[in-house]
Amino acid sequence: MNRTESTIRLAAIKLISRNGYESMSLRQLAAESGVNVSTLYLYYKSKSELLLELILEYLQSLGHEWNRNCPAANVSASIQLRSFISCHIRYHLEHQDQAMLGNLELRSLDEESLSQVCQARQIYLKTLQDLLEQGAREGAFVCADSKQMARTLLNMLTHACVWYQADERWGIDEVIRHYSELVMRMLSPTLVAVAGVPDRRPSITRRVVPRELCR
Repeated sequence: MNRTESTIRLAAIKLISRNGYESMSLRQLAAESGVNVSTLYLYYKSKSELLLELILEYLQSLGHEWNRNCPAANVSASIQLRSFISCHIRYHLEHQDQAMLGNLELRSLDEESLSQVCQARQIYLKTLQDLLEQGAREGAFVCADSKQMARTLLNMLTHACVWYQADERWGIDEVIRHYSELVMRMLSPTLVAVAGVPDRRPSITRRVVPRELCR
């Protein structure tokens, strides 16, 4: 990717996060990028193609960040999961505009583009699912449906980028600590049976979800 294309992408992320994808015109994007409209078409055939590339880049960056920071495979699932939570939240809060675009603008994709994004997202989701299954085998987690729990946790962790404000009393480390403890309590086997009391946590009922949650 050359400097001009990088500038176009950064400008698009800024405009979309500020006003939404539908409100961004190519003329606005060209002005924000410091290029003319004809130059945009040298890189992208349409606004929808640009959106797809931005969302795929977001998902690829998430995967690369985890690969760069993940612990050794022989450590416990609990340690790996805490590292995953830290990596996921830190990336989303340090790249808030990109994260908002990558999750909230799925609704603007056509069916073919959405399918590509779902496939890419599934690869990242499988990482979390595998950690949950490893933790269950080790006796560290209670998780009856690892796939559904992975989706639930990923949506919960990602939502931090929606409410987080850098100038508030919580820094990124505090947010990571909060979500880490919350997730560990959710998965803790000590909540399942105390002094012989059976697990009364409600089971997860499958239902149709909006397409933007992207299974």
